[in-house]
Amino acid sequence: MRGLMTGLGTDAEGPCKIPVFLMEVIQNALAHAWRQLLKDVAEGQFSICGEEEDTITERLYMILDELSSNHPESIKGLSLFQTPVREGNLRNRTGTRLDCQPDLTFRPLRGQLVTRSNAMAAILVECKPIDSAHPIGSTYCKAGISRFVKEDYAWAVDRALMLGYVRNICDLPNGLTYVLDSATGRKEYRVKKRTTPLRQTIYGDVVYSSVHYRGSNASRQTSNLPIALHHLWLKTEEPCENTRCKTST
Repeated sequence: MRGLMTGLGTDAEGPCKIPVFLMEVIQNALAHAWRQLLKDVAEGQFSICGEEEDTITERLYMILDELSSNHPESIKGLSLFQTPVREGNLRNRTGTRLDCQPDLTFRPLRGQLVTRSNAMAAILVECKPIDSAHPIGSTYCKAGISRFVKEDYAWAVDRALMLGYVRNICDLPNGLTYVLDSATGRKEYRVKKRTTPLRQTIYGDVVYSSVHYRGSNASRQTSNLPIALHHLWLKTEEPCENTRCKTST
């Protein structure tokens, strides 16, 4: 049988449904890990402002690993997940690429999801910095959101997470809607539903979602079934730079 089990073709039942409460667990865990990272910054052990995206993500990953391995009770529901994975290789929907590497992967323990593929049924997180050198349009959207729309990432599930490291002055949702609500953005990122607010993290970070069709505009396959992307932007204590992103009014 060709489908989610092999990573090829389509699944007649559609993508695996990720419960929103599981998304909230991961959002809370990321928010918690970020606060620990900010403590390291305050103590002079790390610099979010001066580091590359991969370095920040790796540091977050190590904090998450410590949290998951030794203190899962710190975040309600975290014990429902396996230890997170950083940049684990996964195939795209068509199987033409076998080395797609989402930044972070969180797999619920067996029994939490109704799925035929535990390998592909996971909460995938793509991380992007946001500052003057990394504009939302060309970095967060074109090099982030597009990977979900093109079905390189998370094609077997109905939800995923975009994580922003905000190093300038930029807020959700206006920094994101400036791109996604434009005529070009709606077409390029196949926007089905505009950004809407979700429950905040336990630290009060706002979370929004946007819904996107997948595959090419010409495709009529079930791969066109939409994906809901959650957006969580985490900030430094003080902006690394005083530039402002372009925002919608």
